[in-house]
Amino acid sequence: MMHRSRNFLAFLSMTLLLACIKPFDPGINSNVENKYVVSGRVTNTEGWQVVQVSLSSPIESPEYIPVGGCQVTILDDMGNFFAMEEYMPGLYRVWMDQQYLVPGTSYQVKVSTPNGEELVSGFDRMPIGPPIDSVYYRIEDSPTSNPGVSNRVMQFYVDLNAVGDYSRYYQWEIVETWEYEAAHPVEYYYDGTFHEVIPPDYTNKVCWITQLVKNVFTVSTNSLSQNIYNQYPLQTVDGVSSSRLGIMYSPLVRQLALSEGAYNYWDELRINSNEQGGLYEKQPFAVKGNLVNVNNPDKDVLGYFYAASETTRRYFYHDVEGIVLGFNRECYEAELVPFFWRDVSPREYPVYYYYNESGMLRILNRYCVDCRLQGGTTVKPDFWP
Repeated sequence: MMHRSRNFLAFLSMTLLLACIKPFDPGINSNVENKYVVSGRVTNTEGWQVVQVSLSSPIESPEYIPVGGCQVTILDDMGNFFAMEEYMPGLYRVWMDQQYLVPGTSYQVKVSTPNGEELVSGFDRMPIGPPIDSVYYRIEDSPTSNPGVSNRVMQFYVDLNAVGDYSRYYQWEIVETWEYEAAHPVEYYYDGTFHEVIPPDYTNKVCWITQLVKNVFTVSTNSLSQNIYNQYPLQTVDGVSSSRLGIMYSPLVRQLALSEGAYNYWDELRINSNEQGGLYEKQPFAVKGNLVNVNNPDKDVLGYFYAASETTRRYFYHDVEGIVLGFNRECYEAELVPFFWRDVSPREYPVYYYYNESGMLRILNRYCVDCRLQGGTTVKPDFWP
C-alpha cells in the first residue's frame, strides 16, 4: 500500500508537470544522410590496435550505429600492412608487435565497406613523447547550482616536462575505476515465504566501476619558449555526486604525444564539447577529420585516424581529507506498516528487510543489497589492491 501511494503521487506530480510544459524545438536541421565515422589510432605500445566504424545519427535522436562486415587495414610507410578482425559490431582490431610501433613511422587506415565504398585516412606520423611527469590534486571549492553554495572537490592537475626532442602537442585520457558497496548484505527476504539467510549473503555487496572520463584534455606548447606546461587541469571528483570517493578511487592517466594535425582535431573537439556554456552560447561546429571517401569525394567522412606515443601511470586514493562524503546510493529504508506483507504484490518479490540496532524491522529496496544496480560489477579488477 505504501508503494502504491508513492507511485500514485509520483504519477500525479509528473502528469501536472508535463501539462504545464510546451515542447521546444530549437529548429536545428539534422543531416538527412548518415555519414561514415571512422576513429582509431596506433600507439607505440605493443598490443591490440583498434578502429571503430559507424554511421552518424540525427542530432535529435543520437545513437551508436555500428557498421559491420568491413575490411579494415592499417598500413605504414615502411610497406607493412595489418589486416584487422571484427571482434564486436563496428569494432576492428589487430595485434601489432613492438617492432612495428616505432616513433617516426607514419600510419594510415583503409576501410572497405560492405556496399563497396573505400574510406582512406591520410598518413599520420608517430611523434616521440616523454614519460608522465606528475599528476596530483588540490582540494578546491567548486560552485554549485545554488548561488553562494560551493562544494569541496578534488581538482586533478598534470605537469608536462617535454624538454628535448619531443612533440609539442599532447592529449590526456583518464580511465577511472572505483570501489563502492551496497549498504547491506542479504539477511532476510520475503517472496510469499519468510527467509533468513545464514550466513548473510555478501555476493553483491562490493562492486567496481571502470569508465573513460568523457572530457577532452589537450595542450600545445608550440607558442611557449620551453616545452614545459605546469598545472594543466584534468578531471574534478567530489564526494556528493557519485560514489567515487566512498572507498577507493583509481585513475589511470594516459598521456599521448600527438602530431600537429591530430592535436588540432582533438583540440577542436575539446572546444566543441567541453566549453559549451549553453545551447546558443557557443554554436557547435563540424570538426574536419583526415579521412576521405575515395568513391565519393564529396561525401564527408567524420572522425580521425592518428598515431601517438603514449605513457601511462595509475594512482590510488582513499580517505581523502577535506572531502565530505554525502552520495545517496539510492538505498531507501522504510518502516514496516500495518498490512504491508498482505498488500505486497508478487511482482515486487523478493522484498528484502533487516533488523536495525533497536531490533525494528526495516524494509529495504533492491539498491540496498545489490551494488550492481549502480552500474558496477562484482568482478574485482586484476590491478586492485
